[in-house]
Amino acid sequence: MSTPLERRLLPFIACQGAFSTLIGFAGVLVFAQSGWTMAVVFTAVMLTATVVCIVGAFALGRRWSLQPVHLIRAGFLLPALVLLLAQDAPLWLAVAIGAFIGLTWGARLWLELSLLADADRDPYAAHTTVWTVFAGLCATLTVTLFLSMTGERAAAVYASYAALALVAAVWAPRRLPRTPAIHWERPMAVVRQPGFVRCLPLYGLESGLMGVGMVLGASGAVQALGVVSHYGWTASAATVFGGLALFALRGRRHAGNRLRWMALAAVGMVAAHLLLGASVWHPALYVVHLLTLAAVQPFWAASEQVLNQRLLDLEGALADRIVVREVVLWAFRMLALGGFWWSVQGWSPVRVLLLGAGLMAVAVVLEWMVGRAWLRRDEAGAIPDDAR
Repeated sequence: MSTPLERRLLPFIACQGAFSTLIGFAGVLVFAQSGWTMAVVFTAVMLTATVVCIVGAFALGRRWSLQPVHLIRAGFLLPALVLLLAQDAPLWLAVAIGAFIGLTWGARLWLELSLLADADRDPYAAHTTVWTVFAGLCATLTVTLFLSMTGERAAAVYASYAALALVAAVWAPRRLPRTPAIHWERPMAVVRQPGFVRCLPLYGLESGLMGVGMVLGASGAVQALGVVSHYGWTASAATVFGGLALFALRGRRHAGNRLRWMALAAVGMVAAHLLLGASVWHPALYVVHLLTLAAVQPFWAASEQVLNQRLLDLEGALADRIVVREVVLWAFRMLALGGFWWSVQGWSPVRVLLLGAGLMAVAVVLEWMVGRAWLRRDEAGAIPDDAR
């Protein structure tokens, strides 16, 4: 059963989930039109815009008395304007998506960490992920239909998401609870905590290969499916499959079975990444990869969401913890993306996809191992407050 907080956040969560599907379409379009190098640059600019927006918003929060509602409105309005004015410019598209991610996720982290108790995080993550998947499915189906009707014109994608963002800027902030104004105080005090240092391996594994995964997903889609609308239809079918599984099991998560859910999701994520690599030999395996990924990724995302919130239970102002986390994640993502791009120069797309898929699978296993150690400490009550 949903809580009052979930119901108040529902419009925002649905809009965020729907607009997030632009990331997949944009990656495929950029890779198909401009190739591997531009896809890497596009991803790097998007990740940089994300951290600039979230850190900038928290830095200006004290002067402007910013509330989450302000970040959410800006997080939809800015992408809408950029998409309408710069539809054929990949780097502007990257800025638009990065601004959306940084501002809306900054607001969401602030709301969730301000208002949720630890025991409420698991059912909340399960319920909100259901709505995210459902909204994403509706958006993917709609945009794919427009693509098919307009002869695969990229402008149809960008115009659709610009319209969605304009509607979301009005509807998403409705009924949001008020919180203290967003601002940072002493971010470096968080960095000096022993507990923060213990977070770094998990941060590195969770987000280090995020940018690489985005580029690989686009590369696999182009090589296996060719046409962007084919990606849309396949992703829609896979989302239905995953959404049904998530809906059926949405009430099973709680604080006592976090470890079990994360282990099961890790097995599925490893299988999905291996199928992505295997799709170089048979394109049909890319469809199986998408189906597997759609079935397990929501469960994996819910586990990561709970674990990330747990990792942010450090001492210090909430804004300080969020800002430091985002800067560290950006550093890991850029190092991994740049290092991967540099190491595969001159490789064929097939070899790049095989190596990347293998790295992603290994990263999931290592992340599960580190996450398991954290969760077992929690279950044993072995993390003292002064070490968090």
